[in-house]
Amino acid sequence: MAEHQQGGADSRSTETTGTVPAGAHAPFPGRYAASFALLPLMAMLALTFGGAGTVGLTVWTAALMVAFLVCSPLRDGVPGRVIAAIAGAASLCFAGNAGLLSWAVFGLFGERAADMPAAVRNESAWFAGVGGLLVALIIVSFIRQMARAERSHLIRGLSHSVLDGVAMIAAPGWLFLPHYMALPDAGASNTAMFLSVIVVIVLMLALALASIWWTIEADPDERAHAPWIGIIALPTMLAGPLIPLASIIVALL
Repeated sequence: MAEHQQGGADSRSTETTGTVPAGAHAPFPGRYAASFALLPLMAMLALTFGGAGTVGLTVWTAALMVAFLVCSPLRDGVPGRVIAAIAGAASLCFAGNAGLLSWAVFGLFGERAADMPAAVRNESAWFAGVGGLLVALIIVSFIRQMARAERSHLIRGLSHSVLDGVAMIAAPGWLFLPHYMALPDAGASNTAMFLSVIVVIVLMLALALASIWWTIEADPDERAHAPWIGIIALPTMLAGPLIPLASIIVALL
């Protein structure tokens, strides 16, 4: 009997570490999730090097955001997805119209803002907009959870709703990738640029590796559609703010 129980435990251990639980619905073992998570990132780089510009990056980023919403592995329900979609659309508009947002945010600062490079003002303005969206997201998500008639799994519902919105708000940061890659031609320090690239790559790889555990431990809603697709898109979306942040730091050094 003990041998049988030990064999069953070993089988369960192999199932949870080597394969994907049924809830993830992934067609591949969990240990391969990181490789698949890099594919959206590779597409982003290919579009940039291929000259797709902001328009191409906007289309691809919007596609990732839609795929994440449709195939979300998070248990935040339809209201949470709607809130995340509105916040993501606002962030995408901020990034796509960064110059106008910069004028609105920094126009009151006069000569102090004029000392900053235009691109830095635009990216800083996007971060200001993102900060406002995050505050609004947390408040709205909390109110929504408090308004539920049945408040079971309150912490999980709140955290999933916030994570859903954070991913959607963060993703449009990729629209600043062309400027980041053009920094050396604009006179930025080669050393600073090299170091920033190393840091960005390491952080992106860390997010991709994290998708292995996200895939293995996924517990999506029973009605979720291919939640593994949402998990694969999540690292690239969360890495969005790294690009404008690195651009600001390198440009100011």
